[in-house]
Amino acid sequence: MIYTSVFSQEKQLTHIMAPWEKELMLNDFRSFSETDPPEGEVRNIAEWEPMEAVIVAYTGQFGVPLSLIAEMSQDCRITTIVANSSEQNTVNNIYTNNGVNTANCDYVYQNPDTYWTRDYSPWFIAVDDAEVAIVNFPYNRPRPHDDDVPILMANALNVDLYGMNVTHTGGNYMCDGYGAAASTDLVWEENTNLTHNQINELMQDYLGIDNYHVTLDPLDDYIKHIDCWGKFLDVDKVLITQVPESDYRYNDYEFVANYFATHDCSWGYPYEVVRVQAADYYEGDINPYTNSLILNNKVFVPQTGSSLDDDAIAVYQEAMPGYEIFGVYSYSWINSDALHCRTHGVADRQMLFIKHIPLHGSLSFQDNFTINAKVVSYGGSPLSAGYPVLHYKQNEEDWQEVVMTNTTEDEYTADIPGLYMDTTVSYYIEAHNENGKIEKLPRMGEIDPFVFSYISASTAEFTSHFKLEIYPNPATDFITIEADTEIAEIKIFNLAGQEVLSQPINSKNYNLKIDNLSPGVYSISGTNVKNEAFVKKLVIK
Repeated sequence: MIYTSVFSQEKQLTHIMAPWEKELMLNDFRSFSETDPPEGEVRNIAEWEPMEAVIVAYTGQFGVPLSLIAEMSQDCRITTIVANSSEQNTVNNIYTNNGVNTANCDYVYQNPDTYWTRDYSPWFIAVDDAEVAIVNFPYNRPRPHDDDVPILMANALNVDLYGMNVTHTGGNYMCDGYGAAASTDLVWEENTNLTHNQINELMQDYLGIDNYHVTLDPLDDYIKHIDCWGKFLDVDKVLITQVPESDYRYNDYEFVANYFATHDCSWGYPYEVVRVQAADYYEGDINPYTNSLILNNKVFVPQTGSSLDDDAIAVYQEAMPGYEIFGVYSYSWINSDALHCRTHGVADRQMLFIKHIPLHGSLSFQDNFTINAKVVSYGGSPLSAGYPVLHYKQNEEDWQEVVMTNTTEDEYTADIPGLYMDTTVSYYIEAHNENGKIEKLPRMGEIDPFVFSYISASTAEFTSHFKLEIYPNPATDFITIEADTEIAEIKIFNLAGQEVLSQPINSKNYNLKIDNLSPGVYSISGTNVKNEAFVKKLVIK
């Protein structure tokens, strides 16, 4: 995967624009190849979705530690931007000597101006949930070698390229894969030729962004990149930096945290806002903990040697259960330029994508809770037989599996039965395809599932209850049922909602044999002769 450019680097550049660069930007020194937007439904791919590679650049040095490149190369490809074949050989030797899996290495020939690949690399979309494509944009630096990288990557990957004429930068952008994205107001400052509505329309047309959050920059630094203080960890979860109350920026940080906490995520309920303490009373500076990289099932968090480093790792571990969290130390990390700035994932062109709006919160009782999902294999490989599967458990019992039914094209459905007891449900969806791809939603499956709860039908529908006792409970071979009113009948249900025993009683006292039932948790329910209902939990040993 090699593509050639003839540009050469002439000036040493930094993350800050030099005066002569500012002059170039003011004079609109370059042209941009704008295209029509994609035809069909567009979806901007999120950072935590499957990635086949990560882009880094070599400018005579690497922007990230070689130990990080070695770790990333164990799980995906490393695409390195180099000047030419001679530099490729140099880098390959460096990689070999530092434990990088060179069998997983590709090179793009383009003498890079800088190693800030997050800022200038392509943004990945899916068109009609079938094909991965690239969106290019005018990079907010006058650096033509860097600015052409999306074009070179589109050729290298053999994917469609679209040109969106909105001056932007990757460090000031994050999306959730469901039509929401966020940036600071830098995007407004750098596109004064466009109204805010026009920017929103372009973001929708080219990236499928229906909900574009544009906020102030609480860091109060020259760069104004959102990844310096905030990060989407999932569709419904956002990480925001926290500073001491003595910090003059404290109110601004609390403002953006409250902003997300009071806005709904794309799944229809308010964001969970996770805070990471990034400055203390003694160190003063902001540690760049949000400037991390999510790469498949791993999260790489910049570490500076601060006393807050361990706490930051703990925050990620709690917020992202099931992910491997790696601390990556470098003396070069600063609050406006760290690990996320210098890496960029390449969306897996063969990914499995599961789209589902989860059930959430406390719900009214239903006989069945229907789970609908769209499952698409982007590479075109058919789903494996018996997939997708809905995994669920009710309360703390064993996980159940149900093969989802294909309704129309890529749409699938399955039911979780309602039980006659107050219940908490955990669930996730799993898909496999014949190309060996496996995907779950949520990504960590049973380690971090979707959760909702409901109140049993009997509790919800009946307010008059008679006195009733069931013992022993837990039981083995039989139970005794005693009530102050004659019981008409009882029924016992397992946690899958299946009726496993039904018995007419017509008595206040009754001994019921249960020796044919397997050990586990059941619900026992029924009515008395006054049509008053009861529901109890029954444990069989």
